[in-house]
Amino acid sequence: MEEVLTPEVEEVKTSTFLKEHEEESQKALDAVREIISNQDLLHKLLEESTSIFESQTNYLGSIETDKKVVFVGDTHGAFDVALYTLLNFLHDDSVGKIVFLGDYVDRGEMSLENLVLILREMLEDHESKGKMVVLRGNHESPLTNYHYGFFNELSEKAKDFPYEEFQRLFSYMPYAASVNGYFCVHGGIAKDESSESIAPQMKNLSQINELPRGDVEPSNPVAMQLLWNDPRECIDDFIPNVRGEGTFYFGKKAVEDFLNSNSLKGIIRAHEVKDAFSVEMDGKVITVFSSRYHHLSAGVLIMDENKRFHVLKILGEMS
Repeated sequence: MEEVLTPEVEEVKTSTFLKEHEEESQKALDAVREIISNQDLLHKLLEESTSIFESQTNYLGSIETDKKVVFVGDTHGAFDVALYTLLNFLHDDSVGKIVFLGDYVDRGEMSLENLVLILREMLEDHESKGKMVVLRGNHESPLTNYHYGFFNELSEKAKDFPYEEFQRLFSYMPYAASVNGYFCVHGGIAKDESSESIAPQMKNLSQINELPRGDVEPSNPVAMQLLWNDPRECIDDFIPNVRGEGTFYFGKKAVEDFLNSNSLKGIIRAHEVKDAFSVEMDGKVITVFSSRYHHLSAGVLIMDENKRFHVLKILGEMS
């Protein structure tokens, strides 16, 4: 299996780009605020977005493209990072896919704007080129929304709008996809409930589609792990994770078994706080983190046409 070289890193500032595209940026922000201020528009956005997610499967299958692929990790309300990414890449013909790896809400002060922006662009893109892949993160859940800010933010910005509509939206978001040989997921691979090996769904990825649909928390153990698990190079298989009951760290042997079972090159995931990104397990696990809430740089990972990786390291400017 080929080893991934450490990605080349380019430092950027969203403020510079957005200032150069001030008219487009303001237009996007105005459109987002109009949706939030109008309950009928917000309901329509969620209804149409949920319909798209309902039509998809838990595992979106294998996606192949000869063009660039852009991967975005946790944004947590980093509206400027999401806007920068969409303005920069969505209408770029050299880009084949933009993969959002979850955690659009909570923590940041513009979680609602961030989510509405991504959904609005997803709806428009769905009708044209279908570039956007929008996956679920562990913060697309009431388990976190009541404690990390999104529920309160919604109550303040869209008073009396039913949070249950967001719950339904989140519950149908897909968990994973494979893109150019890389398994894309928010958290990581899952452990079998009765042994130390990888779960059956990890040996045959199509079985992820057998997980319950509309799982709000989610309560299914494998679905929970896909959103919550983390890699650790110092272990072989699985050990309990400090994140809580039912979550695990996965090690080198588990990753090798998973990749070999599915003829994959590696895993691209989000979920852990990083200074933009990290590369682990001889390049087989790449983590991208796109929020600056924790006062580190945000990262956007790019796979170029030659299948080499680059990172746009977005320097801290805004909360």
